[in-house]
Amino acid sequence: MQRDIEIYIREPVLKRVLGWMKSVLGPIEELPVDKGQQGVRMFRTLEHSPAIPIVIQTGIEDGPYVGIWFDSPHTPWANDVECARAAWEAFGKPVQCDPGPEYENQDDFFRIDDQGEQIVRLKDGLLGSL
Repeated sequence: MQRDIEIYIREPVLKRVLGWMKSVLGPIEELPVDKGQQGVRMFRTLEHSPAIPIVIQTGIEDGPYVGIWFDSPHTPWANDVECARAAWEAFGKPVQCDPGPEYENQDDFFRIDDQGEQIVRLKDGLLGSL
């Protein structure tokens, strides 16, 4: 079991992302965020014990990627790749995440999109530069 889950989805519509999270995790509540953290929204689940903290970052790299970080080992997914697959199923939009501990290069990412599943090396460390 992984201690946290983090994915990047090419879905600029936050309302759709929140709807997906609620369909998987049940009700969530939004938490206050420091106004200086532009594009950051924080939530927590209401029906999990302990609650699952969730951080959403919109506009990653000034683009359409949304980062979703589930800061808990108690998610429905065993790892980032399982979560990415679930997000792909829900949205049909490209999703990227850490491919797992067997990949040591920090620029290696798991990507799922219309071309299938693959390990990609990010150009200059940027999600949108594949």
